[in-house]
Amino acid sequence: MLKKIGFALLLAVAAVAGFWFSLSLRADFSTLDGKQYSWQSLKDQIVVVNYFAEWCAPCLKEVPELNKFAQFAQQNDGVSIFAVNFDNLSDQELSKLRDKYSMEFAMVSGLPKNAPFAMPKSLPATFIIGSDGTLIKQLNGEQTDAQLQNIVLTLQKLQAL
Repeated sequence: MLKKIGFALLLAVAAVAGFWFSLSLRADFSTLDGKQYSWQSLKDQIVVVNYFAEWCAPCLKEVPELNKFAQFAQQNDGVSIFAVNFDNLSDQELSKLRDKYSMEFAMVSGLPKNAPFAMPKSLPATFIIGSDGTLIKQLNGEQTDAQLQNIVLTLQKLQAL
């Protein structure tokens, strides 16, 4: 009898653990290339999220700098960059915009869910999310590759301590 109760308890614990694990794997956003992400899956990384719009001149002016930073991120494990269109364009419209302005970084399809930050009130806005999944900093206005790299490298040094 005790073995049956123990086995039933073990099954119940496994079911609850499986349920929570499946919740943690649900996508909070996907990119135009079809990859799905959850904020949980990006822990242990420094994540840069840039909000932009085509009508925002400073947003378009910073695209070359974000492209440079995207190259830096690709060469450095633990660093990711995503761009979110403030106007929530369709994937087709967003693809045209990406091509028109030669945006070389991951573009979020739609608006992300469960983000560790609120929708910005002005553009451009860039959010730095630490490797623990919390918002480290919100940057308003145009950013440069050098500024973003400096922030990321500083965070990485602090993590190494």
